[in-house]
Amino acid sequence: MSIKTIYNIPSGFSFVDVLAKGVMAMSNDDPMALARMQILLPTRRGCRSLREAFLRITNGKPLLLPRMNPIGDVDEEELDIFLGAEISSDVLNLPPSMPKMMRQFLLAKLIGAKGHGRGIAQDLELARALSTLMDQTYTQDLDLKDLPSLVDEAAFADHWQVSIQFLSLISEFWPQILHERGKMDEADRRNRLLKSLAYYWDKNPPSHPVIAAGSTGSIPAAGALLKTISMMPKGMIILPGLDQDMDKQSWDQMDDSHPQATLRNLLNELDVPKDSVKIWPICEKDHDDKKPVRRFVSEIMRPPQTADEWQTASTRLTNDVSSFPIERYDCANLQEESLVIALALRQSLESPVQTAALVTPDRQLARRVALTCKRWGIEIDDSAGQSYTSTRVGTYLTLLIECLCADIKPVSLLDFCKHTLCNPQDYKDWRGDVRTLDQYLLRGAMFEGGVSGYTKKLSTLDKDAQKYPHKKEPAQKCRKIFNIIQEKLLPLLVLAETKAPYPLSSWIKAHIECAENFCPKDILWAGQDGEALSLFLSELDRDGGYIGDISIHDYLMIITSLMKPLSLRPKFGLHPRLMILGQLEARLLEPDIMILSGLNEGTWPQKPSVDPWMSRPMRQKFGLPSQERSIGLSAHDFAQSLCANKVVITRSLRVDGTPTIPSRWLMRMDTLIEALKQPKNIFNQKGELLQIARMIDAPVHVIAPHTRPEPRPPQAVRPRTLSVTSIEKWINDPYSIYARYILKLNLLDDLEHDLDAAIKGTIIHDALFHFYTKHQKQAPPNFVEALLKDIEQEMDDVGVEAHTRALWWPRLEKMATWLSAHDAKTRESFTPYILEGKGESAIKNNDDDFIIKCRADRVDISHDGTHAAIIDYKSGGSYSGIKMQNGSLPQLPLEGLILSRGGFRDKKTLQTSIMSYWILNGGGDGGKTYELNDEAKILAAIEHAHDGLVHLIEKFDDENTPYYSLPRLDKAPRFNDYEHLARVKEWTALDDDESLDDEAAA
Repeated sequence: MSIKTIYNIPSGFSFVDVLAKGVMAMSNDDPMALARMQILLPTRRGCRSLREAFLRITNGKPLLLPRMNPIGDVDEEELDIFLGAEISSDVLNLPPSMPKMMRQFLLAKLIGAKGHGRGIAQDLELARALSTLMDQTYTQDLDLKDLPSLVDEAAFADHWQVSIQFLSLISEFWPQILHERGKMDEADRRNRLLKSLAYYWDKNPPSHPVIAAGSTGSIPAAGALLKTISMMPKGMIILPGLDQDMDKQSWDQMDDSHPQATLRNLLNELDVPKDSVKIWPICEKDHDDKKPVRRFVSEIMRPPQTADEWQTASTRLTNDVSSFPIERYDCANLQEESLVIALALRQSLESPVQTAALVTPDRQLARRVALTCKRWGIEIDDSAGQSYTSTRVGTYLTLLIECLCADIKPVSLLDFCKHTLCNPQDYKDWRGDVRTLDQYLLRGAMFEGGVSGYTKKLSTLDKDAQKYPHKKEPAQKCRKIFNIIQEKLLPLLVLAETKAPYPLSSWIKAHIECAENFCPKDILWAGQDGEALSLFLSELDRDGGYIGDISIHDYLMIITSLMKPLSLRPKFGLHPRLMILGQLEARLLEPDIMILSGLNEGTWPQKPSVDPWMSRPMRQKFGLPSQERSIGLSAHDFAQSLCANKVVITRSLRVDGTPTIPSRWLMRMDTLIEALKQPKNIFNQKGELLQIARMIDAPVHVIAPHTRPEPRPPQAVRPRTLSVTSIEKWINDPYSIYARYILKLNLLDDLEHDLDAAIKGTIIHDALFHFYTKHQKQAPPNFVEALLKDIEQEMDDVGVEAHTRALWWPRLEKMATWLSAHDAKTRESFTPYILEGKGESAIKNNDDDFIIKCRADRVDISHDGTHAAIIDYKSGGSYSGIKMQNGSLPQLPLEGLILSRGGFRDKKTLQTSIMSYWILNGGGDGGKTYELNDEAKILAAIEHAHDGLVHLIEKFDDENTPYYSLPRLDKAPRFNDYEHLARVKEWTALDDDESLDDEAAA
């Protein structure tokens, strides 16, 4: 073998560009000589990159290119083209590869059948891990049948021994499954094709030049092919980034985690000493120019055994480290890091020809950068593509199934209905009516889902429409659109509501039908993502028969599990000079600016993946590659990229609020710089991107903190009617009155609002109204049972779910028992008289009356018909007779004022003798009361409330009186719907005074 057949393209050169130039030089401008050459590259992406490099060299002129084929993805047709009909048919006539989805389903089924099943979703994940293990086994020329004899079972825990036994069963059953279906595993097929090619070329060396470029021979079958090529008369191997300056001790003692370990193993396999490898001729001219940086990187990557040589590194690194084209930015968080990267990419465009690439294994960071670049209208090519689950069609299909899995509850229903693709062609104002549905039907307390839950909600809405005419039209729209939604969801509803399992094909058919009901076919399946998802569902339907019947929840987990690893890469419309690359793609390219990001431990290098089938010692004894090998490959990518013309290094000090640890290679770099007596932050001081990133979104002007709101609307728009419950808010938080009655801002209820104490209190209020309406004259003998039955009915109307009822029930029983006893005591002197009664009265204020209104929970009348007891139901809070007297609680005194003036329709004038709050929370004894029962004090309280209200009206009739937010912080209300609007947390944090002066507070 001639040593001239082994070349090296050192780090710091664009591999495909110098390869293309060298191949062109070898052809001596003979187009036919170039066409006769054959170049083998690691991947199909590498072949595309080399074609693009040839186009760059010729400025796009037509050219007969060499044959370019990927070593790692060889197929039978390509081999047939390589060799013609000379190779025997029994070698190439191999069964086709088994589709990956079919393989995963069959393995999942086998896992379940052999007693390892944990549900279809987990079985599919286990099947994916098992597929990876089987591919690694094929790749390393191992056989799972040998596992029991190669691995000492006694040395491992019982659960690993169970795993070994299962893998042994797999080795027996899986070949039978493959034979029955006339298929073979893709990795096995690739290995056989590579071995066939190596065997044939060994016996019949081709007459045309064959160049294997960029491969490290990490796959044994590929390594054997490289060895054959190296011994061919016209064979040539070109290595990527071999460190030819490494000292012999480091070369001999490096482990698998070293960036040169894979290349060393390949050279050992080829029986070629490192010193015999020559520099690729095109690189010789500029080789010395890049040598200082390569030596610096080589020193960083020294194996631990020779790391003490850093103490004398200054004798080998004679160049000033500060002159190296490296900038480093340690950013505060991912957001800042993504902005720094986007700025670096944007800055490269200032030159008309400059190229730049972001290299990172962190897909979250890559997506952030792509989104950040859109602020400048820049669309970047991300080699990793976009997961099917995050594409427009993918999210639409997923949201549809999630909606059914969640019993079409409000949040899931709105998520689906508001998707951009959800827009039925036969419905004119879909978006507007969905907003109506959101506002009037879906808001409020969490309720039981499904069609039955919405039927109850719609009935309640119809009842409200009868009471409030302005709700009639929204109620009709809500019923109309929900009926249409129900009709369009019917194919899936029919299957889902039975709670029974169905074949996967039935779910797919219903899924597609429903999806097309809400989105026209020509829109849904158009575009790149529509085509990809259409093919995905077709494959799923084809291969899904291998699993049994499943539930809708299983179906959701299956499609998300299978879609997540699949990526969609845009075909066009992206930037020609900017790109986002993974580590593998970056090996063969060398843009003008290389941005290395996400350099934190656990991200780059990534954490070793967990194999659920084999422990690390088991893998080692079986002969599988160590997890350190993947770290070594990652280190090789980092080392090569660090030798680029200009390098920008970034990392985040915190990710999701958690402090991070710098990548081991950055820590090595810092240690080496310190050994060179240089400032540790020497690369941090070179660029300004971090400062620009922190300034770019900073406000131009100083923003003063917002002060306490004090709007002063004109007198004409100030309210002239308020409810008695609003008077307390008017005193303690005038701003809420301004927002509610002047700005007309009404707070929308939350979606699926938790069934809290307030909602439970409303249910009790309504139940008590119905209960006392039926039993106004006399309490029923079965008081507790009758009341609880009415409460149950209210919970049915609201749609309270069973688990919430079970949580509430003990307190409700306790409350009903207490109320039964207290009601009996109250009825000794009083009888329920007014239930949820409306009343109003005018407060004279010059020539313009101010109307106060109320809706009294309950007013009882004495047996002699002369006195009244005003009762208000509460679920909690702080109440007392003193607060009723001093005006802090004006509600009941004002209701007493209205009652004393005959303000309740069709009810006579009564003097109040009791004002009482009934706390019905089920705590303690079940309930308690706070009351004022002294008539003199009650009269004084009513008079005080009247005088205070008159003063309040007069004060706010003055346009100079502002509607302050929380004039007295110590009197802040328990609930404040407008706290965010008033920016309370902002100005209270800066306000030294707890309240305004007394005059303003009035």
